[in-house]
Amino acid sequence: MTFRLEKLLNLRQKEEEAIKLELSRIRAQIREVEVQIEEATASKSETERELRTGVQNGAQLGLLLYIIDLYQKYIAQLNTKMNELRREEEDTLKQYLEKRMERKSFEKLKERFVQGQMKEADARDRKVIDEVALQKYTHQSEERGNS
Repeated sequence: MTFRLEKLLNLRQKEEEAIKLELSRIRAQIREVEVQIEEATASKSETERELRTGVQNGAQLGLLLYIIDLYQKYIAQLNTKMNELRREEEDTLKQYLEKRMERKSFEKLKERFVQGQMKEADARDRKVIDEVALQKYTHQSEERGNS
């Protein structure tokens, strides 16, 4: 006899795996954005350092201030993107944990089913062995009685 919920168990496993892959994709994006933030922050700091040296003329000063402003806006955009990715990661993680819990529940049901099947098979085997032993004993008793 087969486990009736096997198809559901397989479906849950596939769903869990798909969500796990999605979670990995999101986390890879988060790492990319973190690197971009670090690089932009380092570039902004370098530009600010150039600004502090004070060896620029008016046009260069204006350009450096403009570049610093662009870096600030870019970093703000990256931080916004990071927050969105973190929320997406949190939601996907919740989904993953739910699917994993569902899969584990089905696996426990399957395990109980298999154990029940094994107990039934063991009981049938013992019954057959007992019947064979009883027939042998009865046959031996009849032979002794006839002798």
